Amino acid sequence: AQSDRVFTDDLGVSYTVERYLVANYPVALAFAPDGRLFYTEKNTGNVRVVAPDGTRQIEPVITLPSSALAERGLLGIALDPDYEENGYIWVAHIAEATARDFASNNIVRFREQDGVGSDPQIMFAAPITNNALIHMGGNLRFDPDGHLYYSIGDNEIPANSQDLSTPQGAIHRFAVVDDELIPAPGNPFDDSSIYAYGLRNPFDFTIDTTGERMRIFATDNGDQCDDKVNLILPGFNYGMGPGYTCGGTATGIDLAYYQPPLVAFTPSEAPTGIIVYDHEAVPEWHGEVFFCAWNSGLIRRMT
Repeated sequence: AQSDRVFTDDLGVSYTVERYLVANYPVALAFAPDGRLFYTEKNTGNVRVVAPDGTRQIEPVITLPSSALAERGLLGIALDPDYEENGYIWVAHIAEATARDFASNNIVRFREQDGVGSDPQIMFAAPITNNALIHMGGNLRFDPDGHLYYSIGDNEIPANSQDLSTPQGAIHRFAVVDDELIPAPGNPFDDSSIYAYGLRNPFDFTIDTTGERMRIFATDNGDQCDDKVNLILPGFNYGMGPGYTCGGTATGIDLAYYQPPLVAFTPSEAPTGIIVYDHEAVPEWHGEVFFCAWNSGLIRRMT
């Protein structure tokens, strides 16, 4: 509850009017350098902000019209590496369909100042041509070199995971050049933003900089079996796609470029958010992986 205003009635009795704020399906978090916490609400399309003292701004920072059916909604968020100078915040959401256009997996960039967002720009769009409601992905992360990574599900078309000509079922790596996203230099496939593929529904991933070299860990959701935590390597295939068999891969996978999971769960746990621990509060956890499981409500720690 947050105090909104105080008023006095005709009998001279004063009342404090409080507005009770409930987070509507919060999904992804991003901390600003000044300690504020920005987060996405799946079902409302709202980006909200919490002050360092725990009070939450009543009005949303910005609202993006989003389709929230099933697994759709406002999902990922990341602050620009130059956020302190440019105020840019990046989000991933499923834009609503129009009479002419399909619903779409979009990356949007907007500018934030003093808790108010403005000038939203669509930086990337992947139309959902089959009107799928599940397997959307997805989150956004910047690496130390300023490259933007984006995870997107197969949009319920298994063949997308093995098709390098479609953006779905993959993790992408972009360079931000002026007001555009382009495939990052050094990507494994020519003229493509795809960094790794063969993924079914990579709900989240994290970029680990606690060791000598950068590593990427991602959660991926299977179909009643083989929910995975993957070590993401450039150019590698993670095995999801048509004809997938539990404990195996999709049909016809070239095993020379297949990367098996670090760990897999059967029956399904539905792994979602994932981070690498890098805080001084618990030194023995430094560099270990934490991830959430939707079906059980657990947080797991993985060495």
